[in-house]
Amino acid sequence: MRISYNWLKDYIDLKLPPEKVAEVLTMAGLTVESVRAAGADRILEIEVTANRPDWLSFIGVARELSAITGAKLKIPEADAGFVQEIKDEVKIKIEDGKLCPRYTARVIRDVKVQQPPAWLKDKIEAMGLRSVNNIVDITNFCLFETGEPMHAFDLDKIAGGVVRVRRAKAGEKIITIDKAERTLDDSMLVIADSGRAIAIAGVMGGI
Repeated sequence: MRISYNWLKDYIDLKLPPEKVAEVLTMAGLTVESVRAAGADRILEIEVTANRPDWLSFIGVARELSAITGAKLKIPEADAGFVQEIKDEVKIKIEDGKLCPRYTARVIRDVKVQQPPAWLKDKIEAMGLRSVNNIVDITNFCLFETGEPMHAFDLDKIAGGVVRVRRAKAGEKIITIDKAERTLDDSMLVIADSGRAIAIAGVMGGI
């Protein structure tokens, strides 16, 4: 996993240089395999063990560093604003509760798809991803920040007004956001509407 040193400092009052951060994390069990320059930034390549999924985010790494060094955490607060039930607009159906016990969704209206601001594009590209647009990039930003995967769908294109969380059908196909056609099998979990898969759950969204 990559960690941008400059981005990490958004969540913790960090005084240590990147190499010292790498040493401290490695001694705590979060092995930093390398530190490399990326313009004015430094990228830490981190090996995350299977028993510590809390390290799969900037907030998780910042929390660990705070516990080790005593540096103050700066976890951002979010104002959700006015929230109402969305069940009259789109229904959520979890059809495989073993693979996905909980799925949440929110409707956001009056969204304009456009180029992302420079600060967002820089952060996404620092993580080795291709910047796509403001909507795709902000969902990836939230993934890296919190460790929670998410995907944005166009509500007008969700057939039947339902989001289904189900296993894929053997041989089912989906074109993912990287424009590749992928063949699925029934061991995989997908997000679907009433007619087709629209995302590979927790992995990659559909185009």
